[in-house]
Amino acid sequence: MTSFLLALRSSPLRWLLVPLIALDLILILARDDYWHGLWGDTGAVGQVPTLLLGVFAAAATAWTSSLRRPVETADTLAAMPRPRPQAELSRLAVVLYLFLVPYLVGQAVCFTVTASSWPPGFNQYLGYFLLGVATLLTATGFGWVVGRLLSTRWGPAAGALGWLLIPMALDIDFSVTNGPARMQPDLPDIGMRLLAALLLLTACLWLPYGPRISRINPLAGLATILALAATAAASGNPVIDERHGSPSMTCVKGSADICLWPEEDKYKAMAQDVLTRAEHLPPVLDMPKTVYSNGLVYTMDRRWGGDFYLDSGSVWSMADGVARAISTQTFAACQENNFKGFLALENADDQSVLAVERWLEKRLAGGGEPEYKEAGMTASMAKAMETGKEMADRPAAEQSAWVTATVRRVLDKYCA
Repeated sequence: MTSFLLALRSSPLRWLLVPLIALDLILILARDDYWHGLWGDTGAVGQVPTLLLGVFAAAATAWTSSLRRPVETADTLAAMPRPRPQAELSRLAVVLYLFLVPYLVGQAVCFTVTASSWPPGFNQYLGYFLLGVATLLTATGFGWVVGRLLSTRWGPAAGALGWLLIPMALDIDFSVTNGPARMQPDLPDIGMRLLAALLLLTACLWLPYGPRISRINPLAGLATILALAATAAASGNPVIDERHGSPSMTCVKGSADICLWPEEDKYKAMAQDVLTRAEHLPPVLDMPKTVYSNGLVYTMDRRWGGDFYLDSGSVWSMADGVARAISTQTFAACQENNFKGFLALENADDQSVLAVERWLEKRLAGGGEPEYKEAGMTASMAKAMETGKEMADRPAAEQSAWVTATVRRVLDKYCA
């Protein structure tokens, strides 16, 4: 502890602690509040700052590693009856302290927000939390190796750029941006990343400075190479898996059932509101039996899918999924004979079905403006979408007459 405090007091990096805590909290609090009450998204949001903290940690560690012992502590450390690896441990511990503390503070804030309701899925939070720890430990080990190979002038830049570019080149995900219920952190694989990172940090303590790197102890050199290989292997292994349905899904009953992941319990009220609005739709529209959150149902194309995503907690996403499911059921005749009806609609550039879907979406969402921007629309598609959205603001009787006439015309003209 004495050597750690001496190293901390003598390191100019100590002044980064408060700014790093502020940065971490800003990155968390700047996000929308959709993650409140969702363990997976809570852990992922708390882990997002490692995208920047990892870069800074690699640079700061490379700078620290490339320095000789500070003059202020050199005599004290030299007088301690410890081998060199134990003496180096204090400097490495300082960097870990400066970057793990901001991360833990941010995760504590996230945990406090969601813990008050304690929803299902705490293991998802734990997985993303540990993933962030593993990322920072790996970045620190990487920076230390870079600092021992390069000078103080080039080490920090190489550490930061290397941490940015190598994962991109090798398609390695050290961080995630969200944690939807359909994705599950693999705790054993994340544990392997943690273990590999700890082995790398341990091996780093035996690395001499650049000019003497060629005189490294053979066992220490072998240990470092093996630790680097283990870290690369563990980092290259995906640690976020796609879930395949859930026997304990929760379904909100209504004119159709909307089924959610157990971890999406907070969205039951949203689903109930959508179903309440669906009860007053014109009878020409056929309701599906069940509408699923993505990942809950095995589809005809042999994958796990669903009707809507709740990655950002948007009612528009749920409304769009229900609207498309109603459209599919209503225009089922258009799918017969290898989608003959839909092909006829496409050849005629008739976007009536799209207009009905956009009307349905806005109606089920409760009105207002969509929380997304459309892109890649043709002129006829854009016009149909505007027609549907404008119709949703008109009197109920006019809406009912329009959608009834539109659906019957499409079915009679193209899908009979």
